[in-house]
Amino acid sequence: MARVLKRPAASRDIIALWVWYAENAPPELADRFMSETESALQTLATQPKSGWPVRFAHAVTSELRAARVSSSFRKILLVYCPLTDGIELIRVVHGNRELSQLAEDKFFQ
Repeated sequence: MARVLKRPAASRDIIALWVWYAENAPPELADRFMSETESALQTLATQPKSGWPVRFAHAVTSELRAARVSSSFRKILLVYCPLTDGIELIRVVHGNRELSQLAEDKFFQ
């Protein structure tokens, strides 16, 4: 079975987004976000090359990829590294953020 490893920062990102949706939208939207995020992660774990490559000047690896959570949450990006048996989720970010600037904001820690 394909596995999904989540860095602590990625787990915090998911929780922060769930809280934001819970406070600013109908509560069922927050729960749907969580469900669709987990579904997307499971799909990526079995198809790790399906996201698109992401390049950063200061990246710790050149294997970074990104994918949208779903069509409902298309602006939320999952940034991950493929593993031999799944993925490692690095961060979860809003797509309107400048991804290249994230590397300078301790994105990889």
